[in-house]
Amino acid sequence: MKSPTFLLIGLLSISTIAFAKWSPRGTIDSVYSHNGFHVVVTTINDNPCGTPGKFWWPADDPDAKDMLSLALTALASQKEVAFVYNENTPNCSWNGQLATHLVIHK
Repeated sequence: MKSPTFLLIGLLSISTIAFAKWSPRGTIDSVYSHNGFHVVVTTINDNPCGTPGKFWWPADDPDAKDMLSLALTALASQKEVAFVYNENTPNCSWNGQLATHLVIHK
């Protein structure tokens, strides 16, 4: 029998997925940091915040260094990337959408 904690984590994961989505794939055109934020401009045509393909995250986020490293690697190698963001609750800064996850595709 599965523990209640395991089931709760599963239910929370499902509810998080329902509100967030992966963007289409694209390549990174530029990466910059300013005033405690990392900003990435991509060729992705998806974004509810006004500038398609622009994503950001706070530099003090626990995953900020990892995401910045992935973004710079993708920029240097011109590999495709995708971001996770919540399209139902846009969190717009820098005319871009807050990204919570980043993946590099082969």
